[in-house]
Amino acid sequence: MDFVEITIKPKPVGLSFLAMSVFLTLAHSILLFIFYRLENPHLFVWVQWFDLDIEKNIPSFYSSFAILVCAFLFFFIGIFQELPMGYQKLGWFGLSAVFLFLSMDEAFKIHETIGDIVENYIHATGYLYFPWVLPYGFALILFLLVYSKFLFGLPKQTAVFLILSGAVYLTGAVFFDMLGGREAELNGYDSPAYCVLYTIEEFLEMVAIAGLIYTLLGYMEKQCGYFSISLRIRKNA
Repeated sequence: MDFVEITIKPKPVGLSFLAMSVFLTLAHSILLFIFYRLENPHLFVWVQWFDLDIEKNIPSFYSSFAILVCAFLFFFIGIFQELPMGYQKLGWFGLSAVFLFLSMDEAFKIHETIGDIVENYIHATGYLYFPWVLPYGFALILFLLVYSKFLFGLPKQTAVFLILSGAVYLTGAVFFDMLGGREAELNGYDSPAYCVLYTIEEFLEMVAIAGLIYTLLGYMEKQCGYFSISLRIRKNA
């Protein structure tokens, strides 16, 4: 029985996720450009597979998977870091739960369902045309209040990288989504400006998650030792 050990290094893994983000954004952009220029309905099938604004296709499954990787990394840090079961350790498990929800949200567009419910109580217009930002915004404020102490308890470099990743993600998920909502209300979902806005939105989200994966793997390497997977290979006699 032979063992093969695969060492997972932060830089190549982070670059791999970043490269996939760039590839999916380019594929989406090129296909949309060709589709609108040629107005060929046969290309719509390919557009559906790679459109960043459509669920249950390649980009949405990738994004859901990447966020799920973050959830597992948060969980592994909580398990293997030598800390007593207290605020800091529970913080990692809490982040794992949050990102597990975000992974499911990315795959099944839960926020859109919540937005439909909110729309029953408010007049969704302008920058709140996608009203899911209201409950998620309140949840974000609560999250920041709860996790401020946790962030300040981390090594400075890790805390800065986590904040940067979060800021880039929120710029895409909230700021550009609100701009996109206003554009969709004014000129429809097929307007070029709306396509540009949601492309930037999704690209920033994917880049932020790639940066977060790099940050978490780097933290694990410094705090818990390198991360590796051992495979047993049975040889036939």
